Amino acid sequence: MKYFKLKIDKKGIATLLFDTPKSSVNVFNKAALEEFKTTLGRLAKDQKINALFIESAKESIFIAGADIHEIKEAKEEKQILAFVKNGQDIFNRLESLPFPTIAMIDGACLGGGLEMSLACSYRIASTHADTRIGLPEVQLGIIPGFGGTQRLYPLVGYAKAMELMVGSKRLKGEKALKLGLVDACVPRGYLAFKKEEFIQEILAGTLKVKIHSQRKGLKWYEKLSLVRMLIGMIARKNVIKKTGGHYPAPLAVIDVMQKTFGKNLQEGLKIEREEEVKLALSPVSKNLIELYFISEALKHETFSKSAPKVIHQSAVVGTGTMGSGIAWALDNQDIDIRLKVRSNESAANAIAKIRQFYTAIQKRGRLSEREVALKMDKITFSTTYTGFESSDFLLEAVSEDLLVKQNVYQEFETVLAHDAIIATNTSSISISDLAQKLSYPNRFIGMHFFNPVNRMPLVEIIAGHNTDDKTIATVVHLSKQMGKTPIKVKESAGFLVNRILMPYLNEAALMFEEGEFVHHIDQTLLDFGMPMGPFRLIDTVGIDIGVHVSAILYAAYAKRMQPAAVMAKMMEKEWLGVKRQKGFYDYSGNKPHVNAGISAFQLQKTSLDDLCIQQRALFIMINEASRCLEESVVDNARYLDMALVMGAGFPAFRGGLMRYADSLGIESVVTKLNQLRTAYGERFTPAELLLDMAQRKATFYGGA
Repeated sequence: MKYFKLKIDKKGIATLLFDTPKSSVNVFNKAALEEFKTTLGRLAKDQKINALFIESAKESIFIAGADIHEIKEAKEEKQILAFVKNGQDIFNRLESLPFPTIAMIDGACLGGGLEMSLACSYRIASTHADTRIGLPEVQLGIIPGFGGTQRLYPLVGYAKAMELMVGSKRLKGEKALKLGLVDACVPRGYLAFKKEEFIQEILAGTLKVKIHSQRKGLKWYEKLSLVRMLIGMIARKNVIKKTGGHYPAPLAVIDVMQKTFGKNLQEGLKIEREEEVKLALSPVSKNLIELYFISEALKHETFSKSAPKVIHQSAVVGTGTMGSGIAWALDNQDIDIRLKVRSNESAANAIAKIRQFYTAIQKRGRLSEREVALKMDKITFSTTYTGFESSDFLLEAVSEDLLVKQNVYQEFETVLAHDAIIATNTSSISISDLAQKLSYPNRFIGMHFFNPVNRMPLVEIIAGHNTDDKTIATVVHLSKQMGKTPIKVKESAGFLVNRILMPYLNEAALMFEEGEFVHHIDQTLLDFGMPMGPFRLIDTVGIDIGVHVSAILYAAYAKRMQPAAVMAKMMEKEWLGVKRQKGFYDYSGNKPHVNAGISAFQLQKTSLDDLCIQQRALFIMINEASRCLEESVVDNARYLDMALVMGAGFPAFRGGLMRYADSLGIESVVTKLNQLRTAYGERFTPAELLLDMAQRKATFYGGA
């Protein structure tokens, strides 16, 4: 056998070891499924078998799920239908074996891996940190299709099953035990002992009664149709509130569960796979799956040929919102952190902010009070430069001022070891300019985090002219350690995300100046799928920050980045957004409302339709993103799209900005840009790359 190794001992205990060749993970592709099916058929005929244990040979993976390539490549309904039905039939065969079956879950058990486990008689999980158990298919625009919607709720209850699938929850072993998803949970080193215990009880005939008496299952009230209807209504309302209705998969989970409750397994599986086929062929699923593969590629991307240096002790100077967030991200990965602070008061504020992040995690049950205390103990601080000599890495997050930042580097360079890396969180200043006064510019680099750091996964990695390969490799590795997705971008004004995002925000401001309503522009772009309207985003970031970044981009890119006048006027009135309770919106009451005084800054009384608003805001982004690709600011369109999804909240269901451009057709994009140039100005002049692609009938994702 290629994927599985089977051993049967003298007691009739079979152990099936899943070990995908030349891979660090196990997935159910077509070949693995067929081999699994054949093996189950053989075992079903062997009357000497008393139990089957299914295990993994991989260190941190049990079964990662079904092979997403099968769904990505499928273009026709019959392809998806055959794959899904085959998976369902095989797991049905597993469930119908004439002896107990036990999934030994040690490592990630997700999607099809958990669906296989649900078809087993029992499940044992380890407490190891690698063990995560869940059905996260909705993140790929599909639903659990190998029986997950049918087999989960009898174990954990109707409401909890819906919550786990709709929310793509990944559970630790202990939590899975508490919910009744697994029947035992022990440390990794005790799995063999627990296996032997199960074997003894199976042979004695006592295990079934014992386990079934412990299971929680459906609550009595969940058997009432009215209760299930209310659970579904509440879940649907929450999904639409969170997603705007743009993501059909979580809604499909709710529908399938409601339609299939009370039906026999075969009827339920038929409804499940019919829904799966529809979703798998939808543009939303294709887009989300493409982003998944880009994310996987970035996990293996090093952006350097050098080996990284492992960071053990870190330091942060600048303990405002960004600095505190970055310090937390380092500390959360058990990297010792020392804060350079101006006063004991600023240290107390920073530590309080870090503690708040942990409190939020603790409330979700992901960390205990003891674990939080251990992490907080790794944080030290000083108002002087003592204690920083052993730091491998320093992150600077002080104010956006060239001279202030340079002074920080010069002072720290005399304290830190000669091979310690200094990184800046600047969002706009040239990395090479910042490094001008350093004795070791080779160890200096930009790491641009996004706010809020605890939620935004992107880090832009920006090398200066003298930054060496090892420094790049080290900060890329460190970013991944911190749970972030690093993308290396070329040094240029605005780097990547801000350079593309600012024209979008500026275009919204120009439309406002022409006379369009703030709330109409915001709502139109919310309807498109943006997570926040442009004016709410400007207010959140801060009008002063927007003016500062706009000035840098205007100096670098001239007229096409000329800022709207309204923001400078707002600065004069100190309407700086959320931080001052007033910007484009007024935040002084219980609910934000449009600032009544803002209309005084409108120059005309033009009214725009929704399509025009969307095209002006989005096509100018496509145009600037194309210039970024022309200039090799980022390696490719896929990485650019991931950066905008992770750093600017571009709607993932559309697959990213350049994939969205592909869906429109590059020739159509160029035609519309030329129309917009005629109507609104030269800033819409199509990028050379777009003109060339239109001529060649090329696409960003398909080549030409």
